[in-house]
Amino acid sequence: MGGVAVIDTNFFVYALFEDYERHEEALDILMSLDKWVVPTITLYELIWQLAKMGVLPNTAEEMVKQIIEEPRAEIVDDRLYLLSAFELFGNLGLKHYNDSVILAIAKETGTLASYDKKLRNRAGKVGIKLLPEVFE
Repeated sequence: MGGVAVIDTNFFVYALFEDYERHEEALDILMSLDKWVVPTITLYELIWQLAKMGVLPNTAEEMVKQIIEEPRAEIVDDRLYLLSAFELFGNLGLKHYNDSVILAIAKETGTLASYDKKLRNRAGKVGIKLLPEVFE
């Protein structure tokens, strides 16, 4: 496949946990990409999600370390997108702000890897390519 994609939090969750239904698909997509664009907000969300799942801190640290030390991972300072995220808000409330930051970065990058149906729908409306291409 190759290429570059912004990676959403839930995509990493699916890739990290073998018992998730789409684990193999997420892992295959990640491994096929030339570069993973990882907003810092994605890492914070991932840690929050791991805490909700009851993952121990040392295990969470290893998971995050795997991502940030991956040669294909480019950790993006998302401060540059904090204001442009508001432009992608539409009529949505502030609870969608984090996704809007990710969307702003994906709009620049061109591709988003996500299993979040609402985020995928928003991305499609602004012309962002989606991975996986089909998700139902």
